[in-house]
Amino acid sequence: MRILRPARGQRGWMLAGVGLGVAVIAANAALMAVSGWFIASMAVAGVTQASFNYFFPSAAIRLLAILRTTGRYGERLVTHEAAFRILADLRSWLFRRLIPLAPAGLERYASNDLAGRLRADVDSLESLYLRIIAPVCTGLASILLAALFVACFSVTAALAVLTLLVLAGLLVPIWTRRLARQPGQQSTELAAALRNQVAQGLEGAEELLLLGTTDQQTAEVERLSAALIERQVSLGRLAGATGAGVVVLAGAALVLVALLVIPEVHQQQLSAPLLVMLLLFTAVVFEGVGPLSHALQLVPATTQAVKRIRELADAPPPLPEREISKTPQGCRVELQQVTCGYDGGPAVLERFSLVVEEGERVALVGPSGSGKSTLVELLLRFRPYQGSSTLGGIELADSADDDVSRWIVALPQQPHLFNTTIRNNILLGRELVDQELAQILDDCQLSSWIASLPQGLDTPVGEGGSAVSGGEGRRIALARTLVADTPVVLLDEPTEGLDGATERLVVQRLAQRLAGKSVLVVTHRPAVLALAQRVVRLEGLHR
Repeated sequence: MRILRPARGQRGWMLAGVGLGVAVIAANAALMAVSGWFIASMAVAGVTQASFNYFFPSAAIRLLAILRTTGRYGERLVTHEAAFRILADLRSWLFRRLIPLAPAGLERYASNDLAGRLRADVDSLESLYLRIIAPVCTGLASILLAALFVACFSVTAALAVLTLLVLAGLLVPIWTRRLARQPGQQSTELAAALRNQVAQGLEGAEELLLLGTTDQQTAEVERLSAALIERQVSLGRLAGATGAGVVVLAGAALVLVALLVIPEVHQQQLSAPLLVMLLLFTAVVFEGVGPLSHALQLVPATTQAVKRIRELADAPPPLPEREISKTPQGCRVELQQVTCGYDGGPAVLERFSLVVEEGERVALVGPSGSGKSTLVELLLRFRPYQGSSTLGGIELADSADDDVSRWIVALPQQPHLFNTTIRNNILLGRELVDQELAQILDDCQLSSWIASLPQGLDTPVGEGGSAVSGGEGRRIALARTLVADTPVVLLDEPTEGLDGATERLVVQRLAQRLAGKSVLVVTHRPAVLALAQRVVRLEGLHR
């Protein structure tokens, strides 16, 4: 139930769905009961020649039929609305929990696994309210109300109905849940493994084809699929067996009520029409407890999905979140005796020191793996570190994430382009006048290319930038970085994928635009060094 706390604002919808479910079962049971009593009473009146007012019960039957139909529609509408609202709240909550973890806290998870937890596992929680909580609450209320109704006419029959309803609605479902625990948990794990295997196979399809290993990949997918189907078949058989058990118990309740009430009719403690009413009521009231077995059968699989989500949501962020805003005195960047590395691995930077004065442009060069990109991530507050890393005298580890994003902007080594237009990829929701945007596009050497496109800035870039070249995507990401206009700019290989002439023009424009800002440039391209006033070379691990 902890997983529903982020969706506690939907309690009204959830309670309304349960209330409508109980009302529908009550209307259906009352319809059958009144109909049986009415028909039997009419028959008795015909035999005895007694007068009988049939207007009221016939009107009640029509009313109950209308209530059952409209109530069923309303119950479906409200419960599904509640389920979808819960899922929307859970998705937003989980995404907010993931943001502080990125990127260092998420590196232990495969991207496909993350997507599966955020989408498939959260979607599976639709069953939590719609097929578990609502049916269980409705079933328990039905058991209590049914026993109270029957007790108004026969206490012994009420005890019999209560006993068999408890067997059908509680003991059989608990037994079902026990049997479904292992296959239910395994089905969730196998579904996640199958999603990851298929996604990885599609992502690495070129390599699999080149190496001739597609058969092995296909065999593994088939193995996981067969194992998943086997667990699902086991759950299906169990659902069929428990459904049959509920039907048998409903029949037993009908027989038992007849055996208990018929002597009372003979003794004239109850009328014959009331016997018919109680029999039909008993037969139909088991509709309320029928879904309980299926509901508890879903608990193990849903619990496993909740565990996967909780494992991700409860992971501690690499750096603790801060809410207190602080104002730096200038934009001087200073690192003193900084040690930093990747999760579980050796240190990439060890006791490293660097100062970037306010308004200074510094280039970092060095071999791959020397810690250049790690240094950029450290300054962005993406990775935990030891030592001191300050901006304007403010320790970055003690700063709020929102503050860091106002002070520092970065062009990462592998920027992501969203599946939307060029304009949206550059602005990312920011407001910018057309003249300023045009100047940034010109500085990034994008103006002539965008002008040649039929849709201009409204041209889609495709999934991950698949509709543009690497150099064009790089310049779109660079323009996005310049739009932020922060006092500190971090550029990781800003001209990667550009030809020599375009690279020189971009570097010249960047030198003009970034004048007065504190700039740290990571590069291995000699042409980019013209942007820097000072060059710092990293030679692997620094001590």
